[in-house]
Amino acid sequence: MGRSTRKGRTRKQSAQPVNKPMLAKFDLAQTTADNRKHWTNADGLSSRAATSYAVRRVVRIRSRYEAENNSWYSGIIRTAANHIVGGSGPRLQLLTGNPEANRRVEQAWNRWCRETDFAETIRMAVEAEWRDGEVFLMRAETPRFREITMDIRLIEADQVYAPWDTPAFDPWHDDGIRFDHQADEKLIYVYNHHPGGNVYETTNEGRWYAARKDIAHLFRAERPGQVRGIPRATPALQTLPIMRRQELATLYSAETAANFAMYLKSTSPAIDPTASPADFAEIELTRNMLTTLPAGWEIGQVEPKQPGPLYEMFQRQALMSFCRCTNMPYSLAAGTGKDSNFSSFKGDMKNVWEPEVAVERNRIETTVLEIVLRWFLNSAALSPGLLNGLPPITAIEHKWHWAPLPELDQTESASAAVTRMMHGLTTPSEELQRRGSDWDQASARAAADFGVTPQEYRQAVFRKLYDSPEATPASTESVVTTNTTAVADTAMNGAQVTSIVEIIGQVAAKVIPVATAKALIRSAFPAVAPQNIDEMLAPFAALPGTPGAVQAAPEAPQGEYTNLSQRDFNNNMKRIAKVLQQVAAGEISRVLAEQTLAAIGLSQERVNALLDDASDGTVDDPQLQEATA
Repeated sequence: MGRSTRKGRTRKQSAQPVNKPMLAKFDLAQTTADNRKHWTNADGLSSRAATSYAVRRVVRIRSRYEAENNSWYSGIIRTAANHIVGGSGPRLQLLTGNPEANRRVEQAWNRWCRETDFAETIRMAVEAEWRDGEVFLMRAETPRFREITMDIRLIEADQVYAPWDTPAFDPWHDDGIRFDHQADEKLIYVYNHHPGGNVYETTNEGRWYAARKDIAHLFRAERPGQVRGIPRATPALQTLPIMRRQELATLYSAETAANFAMYLKSTSPAIDPTASPADFAEIELTRNMLTTLPAGWEIGQVEPKQPGPLYEMFQRQALMSFCRCTNMPYSLAAGTGKDSNFSSFKGDMKNVWEPEVAVERNRIETTVLEIVLRWFLNSAALSPGLLNGLPPITAIEHKWHWAPLPELDQTESASAAVTRMMHGLTTPSEELQRRGSDWDQASARAAADFGVTPQEYRQAVFRKLYDSPEATPASTESVVTTNTTAVADTAMNGAQVTSIVEIIGQVAAKVIPVATAKALIRSAFPAVAPQNIDEMLAPFAALPGTPGAVQAAPEAPQGEYTNLSQRDFNNNMKRIAKVLQQVAAGEISRVLAEQTLAAIGLSQERVNALLDDASDGTVDDPQLQEATA
């Protein structure tokens, strides 16, 4: 029943749409007979459960085994560590308002780094983190007679695991690491000896260390909640044994074929096929001998079929698949650029490897260098006067400088840096920071080398960079450098060069004058400087008989009706008609048509008349129609 209205009438309720559940699905979510086996091992484990102690141990020891026995893997890890850390390691720069105190602490840091070989420690830590998945850096004290007695001790992941009395199913503990509700590390348990060591000491003794205060943990988390690391190449680690097996199989096949110098086989049906004591007998051969064979016998040789053409292709593809999970370009991982050109290799380095190195360095700064610097400053506080003039340790502003990656093209890199600074996109400080240096220190050293003040040196760089009115006249060397850097922007391709060569060839063949050739080149190639055009056509300017050349005795005036044979006259008329037809069809411009008709020898008035005639899309000149008929 509908509800009643004031007039006693009933009104039906409006029909409401019925919300039906919409059925949708993803093809990936379907389990079929074709994909059931592939997705058998897919699970819903958390990051901690997926990287349990048993899983990490198996993956870690297998990764070490391959790194020790596979040259590709070993080279990739070493290349990554060398590029990330560099030759001298990270350099510290303090940014407080006391330059003298900054210099004093920076020098103390540099001395400590040399004494402890800190750059090599960081390199070894990066290699261990890539190979094992994680590494620990523990603060230690070395009883040496030096200013800072602090030292760094590297701890492998095997030495950090849960003590035997750890309560089972503790939600805030994971294999030797205690953390809070935010998954921040609080305590780390380190055993006194490596469980795989050969010392005659118990390996069940250890102690807890305060995270970040006594020990630092370097690893890369791939999932939220992950507290322990796994090797970087885990997704593709099974590719390496396949590569080695194929390499050995190819070698064994080639050796088997080479071991049989030759063999004798019978071609006669009269030979008894029964077993004989002479079967598989070995015969020693003499080099360069000549011999004869009995009737019914011939010499055969095992045909070597390895290595086949697919061997190198498979090795290359397998290595490309492996190095992709490390974000290292194939050319860099392979140690050779023979399979890529310069442009593609440069693009891979800029778009793939440089961002990876930047991310790795930032992670090392956050999880290792900041902690080690705090340890260093705490130890330096015990040295009289070393920290005088500096704010509290937690308030000391600073930054880290890393060695730049190898430059692929130093000239292009320098030109790009100048362009960025000229357009205000960067500053000298930022450019020097890209190279792992500091502008203040670099300008002070350069000023001392030139015997000027740092202010004078900076003003000279400013004038040189921005070409201000106060700048001194540019030297010949600077002009050459500027022109050289612009070659990439003004260089012509092969087709353009061919067109210019054809125009010059027409000048040499006395088809068109020099002035016409100059006009053609200027109109078709505006990027070519007039000076370059003059230089290209200079050899023809005084050539006798060349149209437009300055001659002692000018020839008679030329034209379409002057001093021409009947054949030349007809060819001229056909050429003129073709040019006018191209103008009428819009295939060439009026300027180019004027230059072409003038090259034939027509006067300017005649050229204008013909082009006006063709402007309506048809050519009405009777002589031209007769010549082309």
